[in-house]
Amino acid sequence: MGVRETQHDDGGRVAPPSVDPTPAAQPPSPQPSITGAETAHPQDELRPEGFLFSVDWLAFTVPSSTVEEVQQRVGGEWMELEKGFNGYPRAWLCLSTGGGSGRIGTGMPHRAREVHVSLSGEIVSAWEPEKIQALCRWINELKGHGTRVDVALDDRTGCATVSHVIAAADAGQAVMRWRTYDAKRRCSYKGQDDIQGEMVTFGSRQSESYLRVYDKRMEAAGKGETVKGPWVRWELEFKKDRAQLCVDLFAHLPLDEWREFTVGLLKSCISFRDTTADAPAWERCRSSELPWWKALTEGFTRCRFHVEATDRKLEEVLAWFSQAMGPTLAALYCAVGPEWITNVIQSGSSRWKPQQLSADEEAEAQTPVSIEGDMNWTGAGVDCPCDIRRRGRGCAIKGG
Repeated sequence: MGVRETQHDDGGRVAPPSVDPTPAAQPPSPQPSITGAETAHPQDELRPEGFLFSVDWLAFTVPSSTVEEVQQRVGGEWMELEKGFNGYPRAWLCLSTGGGSGRIGTGMPHRAREVHVSLSGEIVSAWEPEKIQALCRWINELKGHGTRVDVALDDRTGCATVSHVIAAADAGQAVMRWRTYDAKRRCSYKGQDDIQGEMVTFGSRQSESYLRVYDKRMEAAGKGETVKGPWVRWELEFKKDRAQLCVDLFAHLPLDEWREFTVGLLKSCISFRDTTADAPAWERCRSSELPWWKALTEGFTRCRFHVEATDRKLEEVLAWFSQAMGPTLAALYCAVGPEWITNVIQSGSSRWKPQQLSADEEAEAQTPVSIEGDMNWTGAGVDCPCDIRRRGRGCAIKGG
């Protein structure tokens, strides 16, 4: 049976989770909690949608390709970095407005055409399943291999809370392939009366399989987003051979069989059963599934593939840019002055894509500030450093 480990978090006090005297027999009503999960997908408002499935990370290596071909298949805006990535001398970076990133590495001395790609959840979760399947097939065609694949199963019905999962594990009812689990809770000075973070993980990040269970609803609420109803995420992280297994099956399985395959992976890693930690191994494995676990996994087999919305409101884009790029922009302004920034704006305007045009249209619909009489730009008394004129999908800019 797993040994529970409780770690401290610098963000606040750690307190052990409360354990009900009769855990897991009947799930309690959903309790909100926040987690330290790796990824989050900002949305304006999220509504209960039952059970959902998504691919939340994809990393792979192909032995013979080019950066240009990878960028064409993946999409997005890429920029070359001065430093390498993951041991590769040359690297490219793609940033998403949701806070995620993609990286490409290549240029190994004896493997010049080898390309390694790592795409975070904010990028991959916005893809249709057909795009994921096409990319997996391409990886296999080039005799490449997956290095990391994360899949997420979302419970929007409230079958079990994070506290309930921890209580079941504490009672010895988790029959799992891992030896340990790690329950974390972050509280304010008020202690358990003000829980600010809670998550349980099974296994090690260094192993081929790893499971995170956390309350996605309160994580989103901590970022100022409105979410209706419960939302607990079961996130499986696979590496090495298990990541390649996912790539193989995503490439060949019909899309409607992905969910059964993913639930099968989850159940092969862990199950919650009516047993105790002291029971013999054979008895633990043959004991009946707990009612909440059976309902949860049956619900996951009926889940639908969830594609994260990528359309961002202008305010969200501005907030992301200010948070992520503000310090860099300020440093560049001090280092090279405003002229270089103006030149970057001029160059970028010729490469506008539909998402940038939609942001421009949204800005135009708000309180306008006239620039050169034929383009409106949102802002209270903002002076643009250059003159911008629409021209098809891009625009013409004259330095000011």
